[in-house]
Amino acid sequence: MKVIYTAAHAHFPDTEPLGGGKAVADYLCREQPGWQVLSPRALGIQLKQSLTEMNEWAYARFCRDFERATTATIRSFAPHECVVLCNDISEGPDFRALGAGGYQLATIFHVDVVEYFTQFYLRGLVKPQTAARWSRYEWLPDALQLVFHKQAAAVRHSRWLIVPSEPMKRVLLECYPDCRADKIHVLPWGNIAEPVLPQKLDVDEDVFVIMTLSRLSPEKGIERLLRANRLLPEGRIRVWICGAPAYMRGKRYEQKLRRLADGRVSFLGHVTGVQKSSLLARADLFVSPSLHESYGLTIAEAEAAGC
Repeated sequence: MKVIYTAAHAHFPDTEPLGGGKAVADYLCREQPGWQVLSPRALGIQLKQSLTEMNEWAYARFCRDFERATTATIRSFAPHECVVLCNDISEGPDFRALGAGGYQLATIFHVDVVEYFTQFYLRGLVKPQTAARWSRYEWLPDALQLVFHKQAAAVRHSRWLIVPSEPMKRVLLECYPDCRADKIHVLPWGNIAEPVLPQKLDVDEDVFVIMTLSRLSPEKGIERLLRANRLLPEGRIRVWICGAPAYMRGKRYEQKLRRLADGRVSFLGHVTGVQKSSLLARADLFVSPSLHESYGLTIAEAEAAGC
């Protein structure tokens, strides 16, 4: 039986700071070369700008383009010929149409998009358990349908839901009481970074290095680390901010961070491979100041590096 893997963030260069969804997609593509991967490149979708530079409306249009292309390709196979693994929710295929057509769907939740929306756009004023009910409203703008309708359809029409943590499973069950608990499978990703031999960095041994690693976007809470840095005593301390601005509001957030930074803070940009391994090997303390993480791949990477 053919496995069709829909992954909107697959097949992009490592210079693109697309986050954990890309990391997992790249790993699965390497480990399962026999799968048919439906990525924007594989489907011939032309992007006028980088995904990380799109605003909410441009990204919503991309999601719909990807949805149409993946759904059409999947429908070229009979339901009994394939299993569909979906790498994300808003960027997924048409769950409702495929589920009604008898296709077996397994969906990976990298983030609960309803919970994310309520936390960062509604500032926690509405609980995700309440907001999930908005999926019944057909009059929502299309960008919001990609949040509420799409996630509800994924939960209802997927045979399997794969989440990286028990708290995410608990919130999904609270948001969708009709969902059976046994269809949600908790599978922490572990450390999926490729092993790379680190190189020695030109940093004195007596310098205490604090490091964080993530894309630069508001939910990562990096301003909290920078404010804490101001409370530290004078001394040989360096703070490495690793990551590039990404997705909606990323550029504006980077400007905010640079205003908060003092002379011992360095912005090192998006890091991968040997550079990332070398930085983690040298850092004395890894900080994850995120306001919310479904799993936190960078924490696993830091632990694997002994930081």
